Amino acid sequence: MTGISPSHPAGATRKPAPRDRVPRWLHAILEIPLEQKVLGANLVIVATASLVLMSPLIGARMLAADMFVLFGALLMGAFASYLLIWLALKPVKTLEKIARKVSLGRVNERVPPSLIADPDLAHLAATMNEMLDNLVAGRKRMANLAAEVVYAQEGERAQVARDLHESLGQTLAAANFQLTAAANHENPAEIRAQLAEARELLRTSLEEVRNVSRSLHPRVADDLGLPLALQALADRARQRSLINVNVVCELRGLEIPRALSTTFYRVAEEALRNVETRADAGNALISLSARNGDLELEVTDDGCAVDDSGAAKVNPVLTNMHRRLSLAGGELHIHSTPDCGTRVIARAHVEPDVNGEDEAA
Repeated sequence: MTGISPSHPAGATRKPAPRDRVPRWLHAILEIPLEQKVLGANLVIVATASLVLMSPLIGARMLAADMFVLFGALLMGAFASYLLIWLALKPVKTLEKIARKVSLGRVNERVPPSLIADPDLAHLAATMNEMLDNLVAGRKRMANLAAEVVYAQEGERAQVARDLHESLGQTLAAANFQLTAAANHENPAEIRAQLAEARELLRTSLEEVRNVSRSLHPRVADDLGLPLALQALADRARQRSLINVNVVCELRGLEIPRALSTTFYRVAEEALRNVETRADAGNALISLSARNGDLELEVTDDGCAVDDSGAAKVNPVLTNMHRRLSLAGGELHIHSTPDCGTRVIARAHVEPDVNGEDEAA
């Protein structure tokens, strides 16, 4: 019973490789290193020339010394060709060794300079070293970004812990005090008043828990999608402040990944929070647009602008969003102009959902 290879489905025939159609003897010759091929070809030429020179017609007219000199010159030329090709290919073998070491993860390896390398090979070695330098720099940059994100997450958790302790903890403590006081009262009217106040404190605590939950993870972006989530965010901002917030969305059917949707929602949330607390603005606009596979979010206001030198420090959380966008291949820009407000622009490229297209097809 014959098995079927997983890489080749049943009924499919494997297309023979070009080397499979070559005879074995020719295959063995082709695997000989280039310098040995050239040496062998030159030795064949020397042997052929020797046979011709030693033939009766030519050998009778040439002296033995002349034949020896000519034979020696041909032999020296053959070995000179072999040496030159060996020296020319030595940098290629060095490149091959370095490439194998890099493939094993040793990215700090570099191609050493060679005095005998051809200019084209020397340029290739320099290009490979530059590529490896860029690879190491990119890995280091990604490691730094990942560490910064971890530090930012720890900072956000510390902020949530402080909020829970300072707001929710105190509110629950007050509710507990009211319930204890109600238990010690005998007058029904006073008991009802204490319970009503405790119920109001518990309602406030529930709202604080919801706020903390939204700060940890905005489920509205997952449940409603980013456009509706931004509209709900604008509605809440209008309710808790006097700022007129409008939302404009032009996605043109672009499907936004969930992680990127959450990040963009965070950027809009923190930008609006900055408008409410720092900008002294009356109007704000949230624009979400898609163009050529690029998703762009822009939050603008007409408040007091921040100096360009301190624009990146408008909100530490926005700085964290900048790091997250960098990890996702995106970018965040903050522009401030006197008397024109502040613009927060987040931009990222969205890859098309190939699996979804295949299923639709």
